Amino acid sequence: MSATSRMLQYIEYKGISKYKFCKETGFSNGILDKNRNLGSDKCRIISEVYNDISIEWLITGTGSMLRNSNVQKTEQTPVNTNVSVVQDTKCKQQIQLLQQENTFLKENNNQLKENITLLKESKALIEKENARLTTENKQLRQSLQSKQTVPKKGTEFQKT
Repeated sequence: MSATSRMLQYIEYKGISKYKFCKETGFSNGILDKNRNLGSDKCRIISEVYNDISIEWLITGTGSMLRNSNVQKTEQTPVNTNVSVVQDTKCKQQIQLLQQENTFLKENNNQLKENITLLKESKALIEKENARLTTENKQLRQSLQSKQTVPKKGTEFQKT
């Protein structure tokens, strides 16, 4: 069995699509379609992206598929006994990710609520200042009009 076949076995075990694998590793889309050995450079990249895969297993096919794990090669362990364990592990991982996302969203929501409160306070201050300036503007116009009042015709000023 080639390293490519073992990689296909791994991504099936992890529930990863070929597209996602290629996107995460930066490999071309057809790399898993060819039944050939992967080079050491590609194996290194795979181990960096998927740090739970055993490099020894990937390259040689010996040992466990996963690092520090009791999960053996799929050929050695019947698939049906691993299915519920894999699904349970995936569910736990998804729950943990959702809980982390939920915590992040709650924090973000609280920050947005604080921003809304600050904006409302700023709006109230702006409206108050606008009202003050409007009143001051009216007073200044009235003052200006009273100073510019022209005497009516027929009214004469006395010279002193």
